[in-house]
Amino acid sequence: MNDRIPTIIKSLLFEYESKLKNSFGNKIYGVYLYNSVALGAFDINKSDIDFITILNEEFTAKEIVRLKTIHKELNDKFKYAKRMEGMYITMDKIGKVNDDITPYVYFADNSLHDYGYYDINYVTWWTLKSNGIGINSPDINELKLDVEWTNIIDNMNYNLNKYWKGKMDKNLIFLTDYWIEFSVLTLCRILYTLENKNIISKTESAKYQMNNLPDSFRLIIQEALRIREGTSKNSLYPLRIKRLNEVKKFINYVIHYCNEKYNFLSA
Repeated sequence: MNDRIPTIIKSLLFEYESKLKNSFGNKIYGVYLYNSVALGAFDINKSDIDFITILNEEFTAKEIVRLKTIHKELNDKFKYAKRMEGMYITMDKIGKVNDDITPYVYFADNSLHDYGYYDINYVTWWTLKSNGIGINSPDINELKLDVEWTNIIDNMNYNLNKYWKGKMDKNLIFLTDYWIEFSVLTLCRILYTLENKNIISKTESAKYQMNNLPDSFRLIIQEALRIREGTSKNSLYPLRIKRLNEVKKFINYVIHYCNEKYNFLSA
């Protein structure tokens, strides 16, 4: 499985796994990768390195201090260590979501957070179950992840009708390149996931939707891909306000399309 890890981050990840096991021994059950690396879509310029480290028991306060040191040592040595984003999850929390578990240690935004909530949801577990990569760790099948496709549907319903619908009145965020890229590519992947019962990278999803969504959305998808891939510094839109209006039309279209097709509002 390790041949699926991009060469440029292999040394970082092997040393991370080694430092954990040398420092904490049997407390570490296994180290696993999911999202872009596991999907074969790691972008050297943009992608995070998403991981889930499974623990046999919780860290002590002293061990958390050591864990912070490990991340700092990796940051000092490896260029891409700052891209690491992940959670430290005990065995009893496997397959569950944030609403059903107690807080956990996680690493995000180049900082170790002692206890809180991060990216633990059904999509995370499904991606790990279907595409995950173990680093010198037990086979993922041994985790016995109990995740059904209905769980993914529920997750997408929440994303569209709570998270994205809630963003529709926040005009200022959609003036930025970040939110154009993030919103369009994320919604393209949600739509692809629902229609194909499979999770692929955001970039692949956007390129797929270029040929499957109404032509009126082609330009905004091209704009999101331009930002993601850095193909040009110049926007495809003459005015940011026009781009803002187009992305909001796109978000609204995807929400209403999915609500009608998958009966989300009555779910």
